[in-house]
Amino acid sequence: MLFPFLTIFMIIIIFLAIRYRSNEKHQEEIQDDFWSKEAAANATPPVDLSNLKYITIPLDKFPLGFSQEEKILSIESQLRELSTKPMLNLTGKTNTELKLTYGVPNLEKMMEIGENFDALTILLKDYAQALLEHKMIAEAIVVLEFGAGIGTDISQHYIMLGECYRSLGKTEKIYHLIDKISQSNLLLGPSIIRQLNALLDGDTISIESPEDFQL
Repeated sequence: MLFPFLTIFMIIIIFLAIRYRSNEKHQEEIQDDFWSKEAAANATPPVDLSNLKYITIPLDKFPLGFSQEEKILSIESQLRELSTKPMLNLTGKTNTELKLTYGVPNLEKMMEIGENFDALTILLKDYAQALLEHKMIAEAIVVLEFGAGIGTDISQHYIMLGECYRSLGKTEKIYHLIDKISQSNLLLGPSIIRQLNALLDGDTISIESPEDFQL
């Protein structure tokens, strides 16, 4: 009776040994690939950053000055300040990828440009919330559509936009928003889509893209 159990035990040991070796080899390949890319990145010459297509904040379309509340004035002041700084959506980009694309000498500057974008997405979400608190739905949509268009990764931003569309009976735009998110690489995309679908309550209508709306 001992022999079958011993055989099974040995088979399990062999299987685990093969599995361990396979995982170890896979990890080695990942490390080799990383160091290969890192070496190439460190040898990449700098590119001219002045030719990049930076994000421009459309302050002329925002309802600046609609309130004298300290919180809102602070948001608007920060938006004005950010509008003078270069911004790009670099969400998800590693330092290695930044060096490969823009060159080692530009790494610090590109990190700053990415941080400017992150700060902008937070401000846009807060500004839209403030507008909604003042029942300024149409104005909030302008802010939210701009944020969605530049690819903010804040899930609440998209949910607020969907809620605004629904409150105005523009459910066709929710479908368009869902379609755009499904084609994006947003980390929380599936979760956002589920929440937007919940706003639709089973409606089915034709989709007409909002003007100048992109993700």
